[in-house]
Amino acid sequence: MPEADIGTILIYALLAPLRWLLALWWLWVFLLLLPIAKGLWREYRVMRYKRRISWATLEILMPREVRKSPKAMEQMLAQIYSLRNAPSDMLERYWDGEVTLWFSLEITSFGGDIHFFIRTPVQYRRVVESYIYANYIDVEVVESADYVERMPEEVPSLYRMGLEIFGMELKFGRGDMYPIRTYPAFESVEEEKSLDPFSAIIEVLSKVKKGEQVWLQLVISAVGGEWYAAQRKMVEELKLKTTQIIRLKKGDRMEETIIPRSPGQSEILESIERKLTKGAFSTIVRFFYVAPRTKFDRQLVYRGLRAAFAQYSAQDLNFFIANNKTRTTVRWINFPHFFIKKRAEGRKQRLWQNYRLRDMPKESRIAKVLNSHPFYFDNKSVAMVLNTEELATLFHPPSYLVLTAPFLKRVEARRLGPPAGLEIFGDKESDGLPAFTVPESEEERAS
Repeated sequence: MPEADIGTILIYALLAPLRWLLALWWLWVFLLLLPIAKGLWREYRVMRYKRRISWATLEILMPREVRKSPKAMEQMLAQIYSLRNAPSDMLERYWDGEVTLWFSLEITSFGGDIHFFIRTPVQYRRVVESYIYANYIDVEVVESADYVERMPEEVPSLYRMGLEIFGMELKFGRGDMYPIRTYPAFESVEEEKSLDPFSAIIEVLSKVKKGEQVWLQLVISAVGGEWYAAQRKMVEELKLKTTQIIRLKKGDRMEETIIPRSPGQSEILESIERKLTKGAFSTIVRFFYVAPRTKFDRQLVYRGLRAAFAQYSAQDLNFFIANNKTRTTVRWINFPHFFIKKRAEGRKQRLWQNYRLRDMPKESRIAKVLNSHPFYFDNKSVAMVLNTEELATLFHPPSYLVLTAPFLKRVEARRLGPPAGLEIFGDKESDGLPAFTVPESEEERAS
């Protein structure tokens, strides 16, 4: 066959598939747009689902002395973990837009006046209240208006009030399967040698001056079996890495000798496996400092609270580090090196909004794009997974080991038990709020 004929055949052989590709262009466009449309639809349904959630803010009033260890809070969190919901089929996921409900554990200091809050979906309000009374019989739980509603939604409005803000989030220094140092490590058989790990945080919050506010928030959402399965697989891989097998030739045959793990390696594996035996929550730790410009000193929060969280560090296991990409300050050395002020304002507005909404990181990239500020892409938040023991270490009523008398609002009379006939479901409202003064805006002062 002539060479020209072979070339013609090859050209036709290549052009035929190309014609098909061009003729079916609509199919390829559809396949490319399908994931985007799917993500947009899912996010639309999720937003509708979240808008229908009503919230209640419960304040925990402490007795004069709490004799229980953080073990009581660990038990309460285990009960909250049992409330976990998740979409069970395609209808619930893509039509109802169901997501796992979340809670928020919060500690605030209004000019040195410290308060403890738990924010819960209204449908679980009475359930959570009963869990608190079941584990802390002497406390009193009152429903309060949400303190963040006293502040405007937009950061520029804060500026007009003469206020400045600083905020950031924390993240793990290692993978989620590694635990932090928890409350049993602070306890001792001898009572005088026991410590309450909460004392450092209380001490920092007590140093807040009049007119200043510090808000500390732990947003928690129970994780499912998929997380446990993934972590156990990683544990098995870690076991293989820490197991050394030496093959030696003896005579005509090879013999294997297993070198045992070091005590440190064995202790790490035991700690990891113990963490996986308890209920766990995807957790965001974030805090804000709000103060008049004349008093503004972010070091109390930036250095003080970070140092308080450092006591939970176990360098051979896990530890907290600052998530600097969420910090509300931007320096020129940070990429992309331009629009420094606009990027800083974008961070402030996004983190301020995330705190107000008690928001968890978005699931999909499309959701992150939709919720981003023009100068701050909202993908910087990093959720950590902490089990009930770790969370109880970070949030619990301070025990008698902590000097809290001048700082905490307390129950004056001893409670003999939870209120008789406590409703498990209901929507009784109260507007009690800790007292603090919100500065007037410039417009209000002018009028």
